[in-house]
Amino acid sequence: MKKKWLAAIIVYIAMVTVCIVIVYVVPSLRGMLEKTYVTEFGRIDITDEVSGFIVRDETVYVADKDSKIDRLADTDVLLKSGTQIVELTPDESADQEKQDGAVDSERIGEQNNISHKYADIIKALEGNVSVTDNGRTHVAGYVSYNVDGTEARFGTDRLFELKQKDLESLKDIKSVQVPERSCGKGEPVFKIIHNSKWYLVFYIDNKTGEKYYEGRDVSIRIGDRDVPVEVAWVEVGKKTTKVALSCKEFYEGFADVRTLDTTVTAASAEGLVLRDSSIVKKGEQVGVFVKNKLGEHVFKPVLIKADDGERCVVYSDIYVDENGNFVETIKTYDEIVTAPDEEEVAELQKQLKREQAEEAARKAEEEKAAAERAEAEKAANERAKQRAEAEKAALEKSTAQQNQGTGGTQTQQTENQQTQPSQVESEDAVGIPEEDGSGEYTEDVSSQEADTD
Repeated sequence: MKKKWLAAIIVYIAMVTVCIVIVYVVPSLRGMLEKTYVTEFGRIDITDEVSGFIVRDETVYVADKDSKIDRLADTDVLLKSGTQIVELTPDESADQEKQDGAVDSERIGEQNNISHKYADIIKALEGNVSVTDNGRTHVAGYVSYNVDGTEARFGTDRLFELKQKDLESLKDIKSVQVPERSCGKGEPVFKIIHNSKWYLVFYIDNKTGEKYYEGRDVSIRIGDRDVPVEVAWVEVGKKTTKVALSCKEFYEGFADVRTLDTTVTAASAEGLVLRDSSIVKKGEQVGVFVKNKLGEHVFKPVLIKADDGERCVVYSDIYVDENGNFVETIKTYDEIVTAPDEEEVAELQKQLKREQAEEAARKAEEEKAAAERAEAEKAANERAKQRAEAEKAALEKSTAQQNQGTGGTQTQQTENQQTQPSQVESEDAVGIPEEDGSGEYTEDVSSQEADTD
């Protein structure tokens, strides 16, 4: 008998132990295995490494005659319109050589005497040059003494026509220095890069290009600084997206290059840094699961400022949604679930459906109550209208009766006046008429004497 009791006690203790393990130990183990991290303040830059092509407006100036050259302006200097860039002096010795027939073998053409060095460049410009006899610029801009023949083909007026193969051909373009001491007729003597907007054009895959849209402010890295630019144009193709960034800031060496390898920063943001794996959706609401002190996972909405594909920056404490409502969100040092499991996400959607059903029921009740109030107000207005009409009718009837009574009285008074004798108009005329045939009154003397006595 004692053994049976002992066995029962042992079984009871074992069951209690198992319960304790299930209640306390298993959740603790799950919490140890569960991956979480603590939110901290940080910064994220959304960047793309691109190889861009520069599109700008330029004017190449050529000499109107064989001339000696004296440069008056330094390269990369911004000058106003009408400024003299070079001084051109007619080269009489060159004219004499031409007259003598002693033309240098490096020169071609009997009409323009252009050197082989510049022949292809002038041909590529297709006449889009400005002839100068005084070495002055017709437009404001930056001075350059290099030409490459693409100045006309890659102007801003052709920005939308340029294809990727056209832009890639710029990689093989080599610039050539213009003559420094003397030149032949029609040869380039300087170039002006217009002081206006220029464009950096590049191609990226369509997925990456989704972050770019017309009017968005971004920045490009030039040297050791970030230069603000604007997305001027976006063209989405089958696989790649063409992006054109507009800028008006010039930098050293800009006039002599056609391409630019740079870092484009599409967005920068500071705030609480989250891992993208933590992001879940409750319907259209983006959020994360926060682990509270009881170990429970509580959904908290977040508003993303910037996302680089692996991490994102969100607001902390509170933010204002698109409807102008204040929304409570995560805080610094909140414990965030790294990768919520499918069951939690599914339960979140069920919770959303319950909330939507409750909201729909609440709105239905409100609409029903509003309809009842409207009906009650309508009935009350109808009753008030009926009362007003009844009062108006009663008032009209009363007025009519009063008017009828007043009219009868006046008629009776008129009739009485016609049947009664005329009243004496003067208080002194106290005599009574006697019908003596004369129609005159006789005074009652005795009556006056009696009154006097």
